[in-house]
Amino acid sequence: MGVQKNAAESYRILREAYGEHAPSQDTCERWFKCFKSDDFDVKDKERPGQPKKFQDQQLQALLDEDAGQTQKQLAERLNVAQQTISDRLQAMGKILKEGKWVPHQLNKRQMENRKVISKMLLQRHERKSFLHRIVTGDEKWIYFEDPKCTKSWVDPGQPSTSTVRPNRFGKKTMLCVWWDREGVVYFELLKPGETINTDRCQQQIINLNHALIVKRPEWARRHSKVILLHDDAPSITHFKAS
Repeated sequence: MGVQKNAAESYRILREAYGEHAPSQDTCERWFKCFKSDDFDVKDKERPGQPKKFQDQQLQALLDEDAGQTQKQLAERLNVAQQTISDRLQAMGKILKEGKWVPHQLNKRQMENRKVISKMLLQRHERKSFLHRIVTGDEKWIYFEDPKCTKSWVDPGQPSTSTVRPNRFGKKTMLCVWWDREGVVYFELLKPGETINTDRCQQQIINLNHALIVKRPEWARRHSKVILLHDDAPSITHFKAS
């Protein structure tokens, strides 16, 4: 107040100075309301009602055990109201984020192999750079109807909004894309129902070569070859013998 700052600006300054130990923005706004009434006591006042029955460390321990527990499950385990859990999660700065699917769970040997290969590639790149030579190709099904699953805030006990999964047998088209570290080099949108076969793959490689000559003319002056990176190896390697 003395330096003509509002609650939001003061919160930002305190956050920069004290980080996670800074008071919340709600607390700063409450302080400023008190300051306007010449009440400069920032200590917590006695409040009616039951005190908090658990510590933040107890809630954090449950989250460390399983971060996917619902507010209802956490409330049952701590024997408190679900709204209490909601308030404490918000005060602790927790947010609800949707998880991501991974292709599969790697075992210890697979993780070690990836680590070794990554180190070898980094050492190779340090000796002679090659990342600029990599051109990556991939395919993606584009659905004509692709509904998105959204989250929604609802009253306690009310079910969340349901979204029907897209029909993977519905109308769709395949997008084939090739790119390097500078951006997309070549792409092709197939007709609905068409897929990649050997003949089409051969033609795409030819089209990619033409696109590289036009969009990456520096390749014509280099003696090194392009490194093609593609996860669909059979389609790339099993060309018809002429």
